Amino acid sequence: MGLKSKSIMAINAMVILVCICMGVLGYMSSKNGFKKALEMKAEGDVHSLMQIVSYRYPGDWELREGNLYKGDTKIDNANDVVDWMSQITGGKVTFFNGDTRVATTVKDETGARQIGTKASAEVIDKVLRGGNDFLGTANILGEEHHAAYKPLKNASGQTVGMLFVGVSVHTMDDIVSALVRSIIIAMVVIVGICALLSNFVVGKILGTLEDILSAAEKISGGDLRIEDIPVKTKDEIGKLASEINDMKNSLRKLIANIVHNSERVSAASEELTAATSEGASAIQNLAQSA
Repeated sequence: MGLKSKSIMAINAMVILVCICMGVLGYMSSKNGFKKALEMKAEGDVHSLMQIVSYRYPGDWELREGNLYKGDTKIDNANDVVDWMSQITGGKVTFFNGDTRVATTVKDETGARQIGTKASAEVIDKVLRGGNDFLGTANILGEEHHAAYKPLKNASGQTVGMLFVGVSVHTMDDIVSALVRSIIIAMVVIVGICALLSNFVVGKILGTLEDILSAAEKISGGDLRIEDIPVKTKDEIGKLASEINDMKNSLRKLIANIVHNSERVSAASEELTAATSEGASAIQNLAQSA
């Protein structure tokens, strides 16, 4: 595998890792934001319903013959009231007479309303006994809800019941699913764009390196007639290309000087040979004369 392929793979791997980390962080942050939004919705709904009930049914909260009343309106078994309130909020609504559900939109698998069931010990302790609001999660028939409980107090300030509003944790499932799809699509697009850019940028950067490698192979094979490598950058790769050009040109000059000196030595040798030949002829003539 070449350096170009390795570089592109390394860059893409880092981009994918960064995208995954950002996607996970974005999902976790959004999930926490959705959770907080549902909690705020439940809290806001219970306050709004208290005001609506006070306006629509004037009078104090009180117990009469064991039944919960708001003014002259009996709340026990007032399923039409909780259904109407549930339509306003889009969540579950329940009135408690003390710690017992007396009007609710919570139904089991058969569609029966959960009248007569009790609140949790934690809610009873904080709302009924402490007279405080309760915000948290509640498991209703196996489904988690973001819940808000508000105490219902009579004219003397005694808590006689509770109002519950619950928002299912699955309320925003469609929004969360759409968010996850958007994150995945964004990651795919980003990785694709980065792959194209890395291929272009790395190819451009390593193009000169490939020219240097090709020139080095030719020089090692004894071919010094190649053209100079174009120097396009001033970085390390550009400096390396310039050094290769200088080395090649120096070798060419060195070889040219060697060839030139060899020719001079050859010419001198020929002159010496001719002179030696003439001397030998002169000696031979002298010998013959003698």
